[in-house]
Parts: sequence; structure tokens; C-alpha cells
Amino acid sequence: MAARILLVGSVMMDLILRCARAPEPSESVLGHDYSNAPGGKGSNAAVAAARTGAKVSAYATIGKDSNGEYLLDCWKKEGVDTTHTLTREGANTGFVAITLEDNGQNRLIIFPGANMLTPPDDLEKAFEDPFDAILLQFEIPFETNARAIELANEKGIITVLDAGPAQDYDLEKLPPVTILSPNETETKALVGIYPGDIETCREASKKLIERNGCKFVVLKLGDRGSYIYGDGLDVLVPPYKVDAIDPTAAGDAFTGTLAKAYVEMGDLVEAAKYANASGALTCTKLGAQPSLPTSAEIDAFLAAQK
Repeated sequence: MAARILLVGSVMMDLILRCARAPEPSESVLGHDYSNAPGGKGSNAAVAAARTGAKVSAYATIGKDSNGEYLLDCWKKEGVDTTHTLTREGANTGFVAITLEDNGQNRLIIFPGANMLTPPDDLEKAFEDPFDAILLQFEIPFETNARAIELANEKGIITVLDAGPAQDYDLEKLPPVTILSPNETETKALVGIYPGDIETCREASKKLIERNGCKFVVLKLGDRGSYIYGDGLDVLVPPYKVDAIDPTAAGDAFTGTLAKAYVEMGDLVEAAKYANASGALTCTKLGAQPSLPTSAEIDAFLAAQK
């Protein structure tokens, strides 16, 4: 049975600026080109899950503007249920400015906009529908995340929290989640430890569990794969090598497909292997959501690795 997933999170319009290198302070550089694409950590993860076969609904907020209309239409084309998506008059839809250098390095400036108007008050209505997992991240109000986790825990629903963007959030004030999943810089921001090797991955994960009481920590380590700690697991899941073009949304692809695969497989290590493949394939194309792979693409990629 296909995983039923609720996104409680962000949706953004991305502006991608391609250049040989990012400018130094007070410097101007010529760029190659620019383009728009749907994005936002929450939306990227939700679409990644939908493209791999999950049934996805979105509890999110857009502004009443052209970007919001476009992003809503993109969700509908991906099969994401927008029944619980809110529109705010007078608010700007979330926006991300991304510089992408020729070497693949990217830099993001995030303007949350209407995402920060996503209220906790209407969550009960969304939770009237049956879900297997909830996707969360920190591009919406903290209290909305807290309420979503509380409702999910009451119903025994898996909660997957992407701990980005990188800040020292007050994890102790959140109910415990099933899976807490920061990347390297987010891990350092939260516990002061950069997960550069297996020992620092383990040390950071222990501190994250102490702070939130989560069942598992799943660290996203980029081209080093992923690391799982908790409930008897202490596993480095190796990466897949690809010719990377743009890493934007690779971590989001990982998170969305991890949630979907964990629900359906019941094995977090196997789910992480699948999610690693999703993240790797995302790096081979330009843009956030345009680069997210389908289940057929992931299956073909994994078959080629054997």
C-alpha cells in the first residue's frame, strides 16, 4: 500500500542564478543565465515522495500572488492534494535566491514570506485524514511544527523533521520526533559538532537524541552518504557516485523518499539506501523540483549499481 504522507511545511519559488563563481564583497560578476523553478524544503520533499508513489497532502501557506498560483498548480500536476493549503491575502509567497557556481557550489538566501503565517490552529482538520508519516522542517512557525508533532504522536504517526535551515533551534521544546534529520552544517548549528567522521557522527547524534528524545537521528552527509543512529542502529550508509551538476534539493529529495520508503519497507537502513539514490540523482539535473527523480528512475539507477 502506498505511503500516505502529510507535508506540514514550506513552499517557495526559486530563482536560480548561474555564474562562474559567486562575487566577493562589493564585487560584480557576470552570470550565464537565470531561471525560476518551484522549491522550498517542504515542497521539495513532498514532491519527491509523490514522484516515488506516495499519496501526499500539503498543509502549507502561499500568498495571493502569481508565484502562489504557479506553485499551487505545480503541486496539482504532481498529484499533491492541496485541500489543506492556505492562501493569505497581502502576503508574499516564499522565495529563494540561489547562486549556482560552475563547480557545483550553491548558496541560498531564503525569504519565508507567507510560510511564516502557517498557523497551528487548523491542523486538527488536516489530521482528520489518515496518514502514515508527516514531513516537517523549520521554514514555518516553530509552534506549528510543535503542534503537528503533538497530533502525530497522539495518533502514532511517523514524524520526519528536516532540521533546516541551519540554526540552533530549541529542540527541547518540541515533542520527540521519530526521525530527526539534519545535514552537516545543521548538525553543527544544533550541537556544535561537525559530523566529519564516524566518531563525530555518533557523538553529534547522541547529543541530538538528548535534546529532543527522537527515536532516530539520520544525518545527511552529502557525497559521504548518510548516517543512522538510535534504537540499536549505528550505521553509515554509503553514497552513490554521480556526475553532479546542481546539489539544490538533494537533501530534500532524501528526506521525502526516506519517509516514503520507511513507511513501506519498515527498515530504516534499506530506506536510507533508497533515499541516498534519490538524493544522488537529484544532483544530476538543474533546479530543485525539476531534478527530483521518479521511482522508475531510482529503480533503474539502483539496478545499474549491482
